[in-house]
This record gives sequence, structure tokens and C-alpha cells, in this order.
Amino acid sequence: MIVINNIKTGITAKQNEINIYKALKESGYSQIEFNKPNADEKTDVIIGCHSVGDWGHGTGPSIAFFNPVQLDYVVKPSNLFSIEFFAFTPMPEWGGKKLRIPLEDDAIVTERGVEWLYPINRRVLLIK
Repeated sequence: MIVINNIKTGITAKQNEINIYKALKESGYSQIEFNKPNADEKTDVIIGCHSVGDWGHGTGPSIAFFNPVQLDYVVKPSNLFSIEFFAFTPMPEWGGKKLRIPLEDDAIVTERGVEWLYPINRRVLLIK
């Protein structure tokens, strides 16, 4: 919930990205470059909350490193986003190597906050 609780309207996607990573770090997570997890015991996170359009990724604001121009767009009520991030969490069973867990669900940003477009998955089923 850290990611969605820190997406606000009236500021740029870049400022939202800064706010999200600040909150993640304060909660004990590490920010990383794409697919480059740290060697420590923390869970690493990279966010890629892109706008959603008719063909997948949209032309609106994106809180995502891979859409640098769209980071400058202001987030407005009614913007659709894919709330997407990757978590790399250490697995004791694997000698501390990190498991990459991609998560993505679509939502709309309103003045009340982020609202899911459909019921989201609240758990991950790991098949060993």
C-alpha cells in the first residue's frame, strides 16, 4: 500500500516518484536500478507505474523510469495507471538469493486517492 498511498494529484509524476521512493526507504526497502538487486538482506523495489491507454501503455503521466518525458506530466484526477513494481526479496532457502516478484494491477487516480479498477490479488502463491 506504500506505493498507492503516495500517489497524489496536482503534482508531477516525478514528484510522486520521489515521494514513493522516500516512503519505501523509510519503511526499510531499497531502491534499485531495473533488474539489479543489491546483495544485502533488504527487499529491493523498483517502480514502473505507467499510464494506461487503448494499447497498453498510455500517453499520460507515468511514474516510471522508462518514460522520462512523462515524468514531467502533472497527475490529474481520472488518470489511469498500471500500479506496477518489482520486488526482489531474499529467499533463505536459496542461500539469500533474491526472488523477483513482479506485481501489476490497474487503477484510477481520484481526488480521494488511488482506486482499483477491479479486485486485486492480495497474496502471492509461490509454487516450489
